[in-house]
Amino acid sequence: MVCIGELHDVVIVREDTSVTLSCFDSPPTSSVMVVWKMMSAREDHWSYLLSANCIDGKTKGRSILFGGRTFEISADASLIFRAAPAAQGRYSCVVQEDHKNLQERTVLLVLIKLTVTPTPPVTVDSTVRLAAQVSPSSVAAWGTWVSPSGDHLHTEISHGMGGLLSKLPRITSKDNGVYTCRIRIYGNSGTSVSEHRVNVTVNGVPRSVAALSRSLVTLTCPSVLGDYVLLYWEYPDSDRMELIFQFDRWRRSYTNQTKPHVHLIDHASPAAAGNFSFLLSPALKDGGLYLCEVFLDDKAFSQANRLSVLHGYTKSSRTALDLSCMYSERSQVKSVRWTYVQDPSRFLQSSAVLGRITTSVALPVTSETAGQYACTLYLRNGNSVQYMYTVTMATIAPTVSPGPALTSAAEDVLKTSQVSTFSFLLFLIPPIAVAVGVLLWRQGYCVTRRSVEQSLSHHSGEVENIYENPDDLRQQTPPQGAVYMVLKPTGEIDVYKELERNNQCCG
Repeated sequence: MVCIGELHDVVIVREDTSVTLSCFDSPPTSSVMVVWKMMSAREDHWSYLLSANCIDGKTKGRSILFGGRTFEISADASLIFRAAPAAQGRYSCVVQEDHKNLQERTVLLVLIKLTVTPTPPVTVDSTVRLAAQVSPSSVAAWGTWVSPSGDHLHTEISHGMGGLLSKLPRITSKDNGVYTCRIRIYGNSGTSVSEHRVNVTVNGVPRSVAALSRSLVTLTCPSVLGDYVLLYWEYPDSDRMELIFQFDRWRRSYTNQTKPHVHLIDHASPAAAGNFSFLLSPALKDGGLYLCEVFLDDKAFSQANRLSVLHGYTKSSRTALDLSCMYSERSQVKSVRWTYVQDPSRFLQSSAVLGRITTSVALPVTSETAGQYACTLYLRNGNSVQYMYTVTMATIAPTVSPGPALTSAAEDVLKTSQVSTFSFLLFLIPPIAVAVGVLLWRQGYCVTRRSVEQSLSHHSGEVENIYENPDDLRQQTPPQGAVYMVLKPTGEIDVYKELERNNQCCG
């Protein structure tokens, strides 16, 4: 037989949440009766709730409605109910065998009510109140509020009322996060610390997104049924901002300042309800910060969307195909890299400059280098966007001139004869030019600028080859200031101007 003992414990739960009170630590091995009782905070006597037979630690679950609240016994004899304000008080679980009490366990239920004022999301520059109310207040020994970074906030404690209060004046986006209320409570079984959390969201915290160029991006606005909306754009990687869109739903007037590819989503709905959001099809230069301000009466609400745009393109040369990615709004970009989709572990040599990364595929494309290449941009918040390009063996094909098929030997012979003939002609041109020049020099003939101009005008704009009719040249009289054109062995033409002002043109 187990001696009768009384265990006292304190359980603190958040108001209006579900609570489960256990009856025993280890289930009994014999058939027993489990009886649950309650003594509210305003009473001094026990009230019967419900009971159930427990065989080998298991009961048949049942429930009862008491005082407008529902209580339930679970399969392991635990008491389950909702922690409404009236539920605060003492609860007792009695284990009976043959109408004799074997064990009684008493629990003091403490309620804590947490409030955040104003209700999140809160507006930037407003003052946020973090409050905790403990009931009964006598059990609260110590308490504090803790910031998302783990810092203890200055907390005022009202021991008589069981209240803990902390404030966040002039709140900013950096104050966004989860705040924890830590309370140390007294109990017959000793002291313990209880933690309870609330989430504080600050209106206007930038939303980080990334998108491919010319894809559709949603720019969100505050979820407020407003009267009119303004959309501002801050240039990528800059602090220059301008108004690009405004809409007054009462006057039904639109003004799109600079960007024709941004528009309200379902503009008929905002005109009736005032629930605003935008669609944008961005180019690379359209990255940046988009600030949406919604005005309701005399209050303003804002939501920022920080957008990074990824743009991919290719460029080919005789030896390589360059795959490049450019991206804007670099402040929120964590990394950008190229990968070979068929084998992500393959190392790709890349070159990077500010806002661009390039990898190259050697030409011609082979079966080893053909396939999909991915350029992935990762944001600091974990989001990502990817540009894909497929390289095929037919991406860059060599140009083949049509003609009769030749055998390899015939092609070699043809190439050799062509080279030999061309070399021979190049060898003959310089001696011929020198011989002609010597002949003209010995004969004392010169060509004047005027005679050359007359010859050109005679042929109505067509340039005559002066080497075709040497007899015509002999009939010319050499004047002053003659100009000679001599073909050099290299194929270039030198122009010499006669400096003598007498009639002798050739010394």
